[in-house]
Amino acid sequence: MLSGALDELWCKYRKRLNTCRQDVSEDNVHELRISTRRLLALIELLRTLHPQATLGKLRKTLKHQLDGFDELRDTQVMLLEIANGMLALPDLAPFLSYLQQREQQLFQETGPHIASLRQGRLRRKIQKAGRRIKTHSSKTDLNTAVLNAIDKVYATALQRYLAITVDDLASIHHLRIPLKKLRYLLASVPAMVPDLPENHLRNLQDYLTRMGDIQNSAVLLRALELFFVDGVPEEIQQYYRKQQRALIDEFIEHRGEIFGLWRSTPDQALPWQAEHSGSAPWRNRP
Repeated sequence: MLSGALDELWCKYRKRLNTCRQDVSEDNVHELRISTRRLLALIELLRTLHPQATLGKLRKTLKHQLDGFDELRDTQVMLLEIANGMLALPDLAPFLSYLQQREQQLFQETGPHIASLRQGRLRRKIQKAGRRIKTHSSKTDLNTAVLNAIDKVYATALQRYLAITVDDLASIHHLRIPLKKLRYLLASVPAMVPDLPENHLRNLQDYLTRMGDIQNSAVLLRALELFFVDGVPEEIQQYYRKQQRALIDEFIEHRGEIFGLWRSTPDQALPWQAEHSGSAPWRNRP
């Protein structure tokens, strides 16, 4: 089953990469990033179940590829936000112009970056890893092993959740990382998760989006400070600080929903199973 999931995600990654090579558009790059993250999440799971050097090399290569899109993604997110704020904040015009020029420059750089992503070596590593996984899987209780691996990811998320302080936005971003991994893991092996509700991945994505919006806000405010070297105009500063405060307040209001995303300990029922049995102690946790 896991080797089949690996083959499936690899095929989707190759398809997205080939599409990007033909047309380096915002949507195509976005889809390639998603496919790469999903493949990475499964590779992380496989490394936990059956550590091998090949998987480590695959992870390193794919992570490097993904990092190459970060600045373009941040620029596009800021462009959308600034374009929406132009009517209320006309002083943003020079920053908007800068972002538009920067996006075009990054698109020009992204084309050669995508063209440089060779599939031959990756394909051989994927095939090698797949063969080893098949051999290992025949000797392992995969369902239990997969759930235990997901338990570890969620345990990391809970530790980081307890370390959150609203004055330290990095702590919220720190929490987002294992929860993103949790979502991609659940999306990679849904058949191995007992009774996974149809809306669970959507709920998890909503939780991630709240944290992602806060991170985007922090990136935007930092970019404004770097652009307006003599100081960000007060009206702009107040507008985006107020927006950030509202995003933080919304996250804090919903942060307890993390306890419904997975089980806190391996001996517990999964949240949706506990809910159906009439025992859901996570509902009222802060």
